[in-house]
Order: sequence, then C-alpha cells, then structure tokens
Amino acid sequence: MPGEASEGGSARAEGGTAAALPARSEMTLRELGAWLDAQIREERILISEAVDALLERAVMLGASDVHIEPTAGGLRVRYRVDGVFQDLGLLPERVHEPMIARVKVLADLMSHRRELSQEGRIHFAAGGQERDFRVSVVPTVAGEKAVLRMFNPAHGLYKLADLGYAPAVLQQLERMLNELQGMVVLTGPAGSGKTTTLYACLRWLYDNKDQYASICTIEDPVEYYFGRFAQIQVNRNVGLDFAKLLAAVLRQDPQVIMIGEIRDVETCEIALRAGLTGHMVLTTIHTGSAPEVVTRILNMGIEPFVAASALTGVVAQRLVRRVCERCAEEHTPERAQVEFIERALERTGFRFRRGRGCRACGYTGFRGRVPVAETLVFNDQLRSLVLEQPSTASVRRLARGAGMVSLLEDALTKVAEGVTTLEEVLRVVSLSGEGVAP
Repeated sequence: MPGEASEGGSARAEGGTAAALPARSEMTLRELGAWLDAQIREERILISEAVDALLERAVMLGASDVHIEPTAGGLRVRYRVDGVFQDLGLLPERVHEPMIARVKVLADLMSHRRELSQEGRIHFAAGGQERDFRVSVVPTVAGEKAVLRMFNPAHGLYKLADLGYAPAVLQQLERMLNELQGMVVLTGPAGSGKTTTLYACLRWLYDNKDQYASICTIEDPVEYYFGRFAQIQVNRNVGLDFAKLLAAVLRQDPQVIMIGEIRDVETCEIALRAGLTGHMVLTTIHTGSAPEVVTRILNMGIEPFVAASALTGVVAQRLVRRVCERCAEEHTPERAQVEFIERALERTGFRFRRGRGCRACGYTGFRGRVPVAETLVFNDQLRSLVLEQPSTASVRRLARGAGMVSLLEDALTKVAEGVTTLEEVLRVVSLSGEGVAP
C-alpha cells in the first residue's frame, strides 16, 4: 500500500495547495466524510478543496477507483480498496453538480455538457506520491456519475517475479515468454490484475529479450507509459481499432505484440495468425477460467487448426486480499473448513492466519492483494484435442491430468500458508467445475 500523505500535504492537480485540513490523515474514512459534510454545510471549504481531499484519501488508501454518484439522500462517495468498497458517506446534495464540474475541469472535459458521457485524465500528487486518475462521467436519471480509476505510474514497472505468483506459475509463464512465439492469453474478470501482469511480462521481455525482439503494444487506452518501446492507442474516431492497428503493426515486423484485449473475431484471427508466423502475441480475453479461453476462441468461429497451432498458453487469475502483516495473528478455522482444505489439497499441516484489524488496514484485517492463478500450457495432446472442438470440461480434464493446478488449489495453498483466508478465497474464486464442495 502507498505510504500515507502528510497532513495538509495534498497538492491540487493544477499545482496549488489544498486547504489545511486538521489531522486529515488520522481520520477514518467515515470521520473524514462527516468532517467534509460539516465543512460544506457551514461553507468553510471550497469545492476545489473538497475534491482535493477526496483524491488525497484515494492515494492514502491505495484505492483502485473512486465512485461519486448522486442518490436520493445526497452525494455518495465510495472507494474500492483491494477489490472491496469502503464508504465515505453522503455529502450534501447541493454539492453534486459543482463537484462533478470540478472533476471535469481537472480532467479537461466539457463541464457544461451534462448530457454526454465523457472520459479524461487527472494527474494528482499527494504526500510526495504521484497518481493518474482515468475519469469517466456518465449522465444518469439523478444526474451525472463520475468514476475515477487510479493508476500508480510505478506499477507499470513491476517485475514479474514481484507480483506474488506461486513459483510454479511464475516458472511456466517465464518459459512461455522465453519462446518468443505464439499467443499467450491472460484471462479473468475486470479488476483481476491482467493489465498489471501484461506490463510485467513486457518488462521481462524488455529486460531479457530486447536484443532479439522489437516490442509494440496496441492499447485502449494506454494506461502506463514505458518510454522503452512503441505504444499505440486505439482511436476509433479515425477508424483505428484493434484489428486495423494490428494489421498495420504487422507490416513493421515486430517480434512481440501486446494487444490490450481481444474483443472481436477479426482481431482474434489476425492475432492468432500472427502467432502462427513466428510472432509472440500477448493479450487478454474475458472468461472465467483457462480452459474456457479455448472454447471461447473456437465459439468465435476461429478454425480449430489455427487455434491449436498458435496458442502457447493461457493464464487465468484472480486477486485475493492479503492478511494485514501489522495485525496478523494465528487462527484455527472450524474443523469443517480445515477438512475442506485438506481434501482439496490432499495434504495436512497448515498455518492459518487472519487480521485483527488496525489503522494500517482500515480495520479490515487485509492489506494489499496477491494473484492466484491457473496456467494452461499447450502440448501435443492438448493441440490434438483442440482440433476436435472440445467442450470446456474436456479441456479441463486433460489439463488437470497433465498436472495443471487449478485456481482454487492455488488460492487454498495461500490460505494454508497464512497469506489469505478461506472466506476471502470463497468470495473471489468460484467452486464450479472444481469437483469439491465447502
């Protein structure tokens, strides 16, 4: 988690200094909400200062996004921290329009156009930390809602080994990258860390294969700027979508191409054929598990021999919250829970922990997140199966027979190591298709 900002140290996006708020860094989120509500009602704070306070708290919390939305009771502000919402509370309804207008100004949007959906960016500094916010404003029946997704520019420079993967997953992923050909797919729901992993893969390739490989990315939008290789942003206003940009980039003979997301059959087919012709393609597809990627690609109408020949591997991942190290304590779960883990992992002897809750973790017992993953590596058997247009269950059975560790098993291993809790795993990882029951 990012370090806390110093009191009164928030810098406004345009370079000014926010109002000195008393002991702001010591307030809980609810206390800050109540304090802001009182200051607004008594007209002791400017709207610009209130927005600064909201952004500063996002930085202090390490939030992934901030939701500002009108409700019947007032303006609701929520932060998503480690995948779970924390509520600031309600601010007076009368500040809704001025606050959204301020966000629009900072994001260089049209503040007077309230009937349009708009997107922009805010660069913000607090307590010596710089963050970028990707802003989306949409009109609702109650007024405009703004969602500010926060990015730490330094996160784009993560090393693959520092993400927290299990050693076996990391080894398989590095082996796939080392081949420098074929398509490697990351899959998982929104917010599962796919983009962070993609950038870490690009850094690994840059650090280890730069003398052999030209790297290019096609993104929508470019979330982190590396400055080390070509990054291209999709611009549909001038007809530059993923498929057209991919076709153009291939004429420049790149060795590695990162495509932010496969969204249509045309992009998928061009990407797979690029993998067939000696290129390495890194991309994401939205599915629930690694085996589902195979059937999803075949259901898009891709010829089985193309998919079988071009795919190198698939990594499905989720993010689970880590037990807070500052308040962690040994914990003995219920016997039924222990038996469930023993049955799933087929072994005994575990170290269970949980967080009591402290100021450092916002009294949640968790601080930070770690990936859990399953890796589907293509071999001759799997390629032969793909030619038969198999079901997801058939792909999973073959992969499990070849030693694939499932998402659930990887997650339960982290429970057994005291990294997270069973309740957190069951919140994030589906048990369907795993053949076990809690």
